[in-house]
Amino acid sequence: MQKHQIIYELASLRVMLIYLQPRNCPITKIEWRLLMQSTEANRFSLNYRNGLPQDLLQLCAKYPRESWDKHPNLGERVQFWLSRHDMFREMIVMLEDCCQKLSNNLIDAEEFSQWFIPRLSFLLNHLDLHHKVEEFHLFPIFAAAETKLIDGFSILETDHQSIHLFADNLKTELQALFELKNKPRDEVKRAGENSTMKFATLSKGLVSHLNDEEDLIVPIVLYHSEESLGLI
Repeated sequence: MQKHQIIYELASLRVMLIYLQPRNCPITKIEWRLLMQSTEANRFSLNYRNGLPQDLLQLCAKYPRESWDKHPNLGERVQFWLSRHDMFREMIVMLEDCCQKLSNNLIDAEEFSQWFIPRLSFLLNHLDLHHKVEEFHLFPIFAAAETKLIDGFSILETDHQSIHLFADNLKTELQALFELKNKPRDEVKRAGENSTMKFATLSKGLVSHLNDEEDLIVPIVLYHSEESLGLI
């Protein structure tokens, strides 16, 4: 296991310990939660926005996405974090393909459930852990380094809540589909359509969130470096 992956796993354990605070970060966890509650993230929820507000993208303008790969401050930690995002995107594409096959009657509801549900569970389990690491370990560090971007991290946390709500709605539809597997074909078809629609909402929101999250966070790392942020 590579060093940066070990650090990621250790951070995963840290979020379960309530007394532990992010290292090299002057904002305590309680202060961070109060900040999150006091901002206006709901104005920019995944349901309404198209990208982050421009005032949160000043560093991104200075460090555009096409320059990231060649920047010397793109260290192992952020590269590993980005690789998790890429994994989520790959899973979304696979799951979308399965939904398309169901919609085109290339597979039936039972085949869909057998393939789709385990892979969705894999995605959501890893996503939940990833979000905890971000909220309890990474976001407070980045917000302390760039206090003018605190509202951006409030927006991202609200995104996490929305994504998990989308996932819960999808699980409800999948359960309904599973329970109808021996019912009339029209009922099963409607339940399958509902499931694919709920997944479309989840996938659209997640991909949008990942893009916005990277636009906010990667430029901070490039500007400050992983070492000065205490990520090494």
